[in-house]
Amino acid sequence: MKNTLLTLSLLAVTCGWSQKNLVRNGGFESNTDSWRGDAAILNNYDKQAGKSSGMINQFTGQQWKGIDQIVAIPKETYALEFSVWIKADNIEGGKDAWNAGVMTVELLSGGEANISYENVAQVTGSTGWTQYKKTVVVPNGAKKFRIMLALAQTNGSVLFDEVSAVPYKTAEFEKMKDDERKAAQAAATQFKNGNFENGMEGWRGTAKTVSPAKEGTTAIALSSDQPVWTGIDQIAAIPEGSKNIVISGWLKPDNIVRGKDSWNNGVFILELTKDGQTKATEDQLIGSVTGSGEWMHFEKTFALPQDAAKFRLMLALSNCTGTLLADDIKVNFTKE
Repeated sequence: MKNTLLTLSLLAVTCGWSQKNLVRNGGFESNTDSWRGDAAILNNYDKQAGKSSGMINQFTGQQWKGIDQIVAIPKETYALEFSVWIKADNIEGGKDAWNAGVMTVELLSGGEANISYENVAQVTGSTGWTQYKKTVVVPNGAKKFRIMLALAQTNGSVLFDEVSAVPYKTAEFEKMKDDERKAAQAAATQFKNGNFENGMEGWRGTAKTVSPAKEGTTAIALSSDQPVWTGIDQIAAIPEGSKNIVISGWLKPDNIVRGKDSWNNGVFILELTKDGQTKATEDQLIGSVTGSGEWMHFEKTFALPQDAAKFRLMLALSNCTGTLLADDIKVNFTKE
């Protein structure tokens, strides 16, 4: 039983090691305890989280005015992720970029000799609460770090909250970076701009942005005076584990004259593929319009084939003439 408890305790320590914030009183919940210097005051009214934040004011003089904290780096630390929330109020700046509201980290030897400096944040002007982050690989010989929060030879007011330094071992750091890469890749392949508020961003092909729209300020219009395929499309990834895809959107026909076949109308089509090219199933029609009319809403749910990895949405005049307007295209996935 004792061995079991010891094993569980060691697991708990190991699992929680990289999640520990090394900064003491980083949220200024205990006044300015653990911070050296008397430049900061407590602000109980304007904070990012908790009960209070730390605030530094300077209205004349443009001196360095700050507080700091020295922290030991745990053994086997490969990298440190520093973060802070900052709010600025009329920070003047100066001749150098670092004349700002700053969070600066100094990497130190065991005897507290300087090894290097790392700038995490420098802010001027007036801003709302904003989070700043920086990950630093620990240099050889670094045993401690010093966090400095300051108005760096400038005037104004700066507020700090949720100051954090999280250590990572080598394997944990590599996993974190791999997760970041995967998240960036996923974000790059997500469906976007279905309401066309950012023009044609994300869409391939040519269309006009027009207003008034069904939703927001802009919609798109596809026009053709010849009975040819005229369309735009967007390819995006299907999230892992998805069972169904739900597609919706608004279409409006303006003098659409049907082509020689019954499907030659203004159309909204879904294509499911294994790799962006090889079809996983037949194309699915979401909506079809002809003639002239008001905005019409279409919504359909389709079961996803197991090998479907990507989808393509197409808005087009399918070998017909006239104008097709589209807006508020939405894509959702369900796992049941």
